[in-house]
Amino acid sequence: MRVFWAHGYAGASIGMLSEAMHVPRATLYQLFGDKEGLFKAAVAHYGEVSFASVMEKLDSSGDLHADLNGFFTGLIDFATKDPETLGCLIAVALADAAGSNKNMRDMLAGRFGMVENTLKERLHKAQDKGQIPASPNAGDLAMMLAATARGLMVRARTGCAAEEMYPAARTVVDLCCGK
Repeated sequence: MRVFWAHGYAGASIGMLSEAMHVPRATLYQLFGDKEGLFKAAVAHYGEVSFASVMEKLDSSGDLHADLNGFFTGLIDFATKDPETLGCLIAVALADAAGSNKNMRDMLAGRFGMVENTLKERLHKAQDKGQIPASPNAGDLAMMLAATARGLMVRARTGCAAEEMYPAARTVVDLCCGK
């Protein structure tokens, strides 16, 4: 996962991957079929394990403003904590690989959809509690928040410091919550 995250799909050679996994190339092929199979497994692991801590910030039934600030702070911290793996495996490496591969485009759309649906559900709860107005609709707000998150992940990939991104994240949260 870290090799793909650091080097991208195209930049990660089978040699680099087998070395990082401490397995011969033949074993890698036996386990995953090919490089794409390994990449799909790495993306699944990333979504279920590595990025889950960021998404958990949205599971609260508390104040939406606090939850969204926690989500974006966690996202920025996650994206900037390791100089070898800046940004997001999905928003950066999978997005790049998706350009020429329909299977990866479908996987990217599914991963983006999961984040947007989680945001949408959280926003619906806030609307039901009267924390934010019913308009604009939760789906549109979720897409805006997810697009901001992806943009921050790409900025992190460029080496943008967390301290530079926090204010932008707080601004979008304030706008979403009417503050």
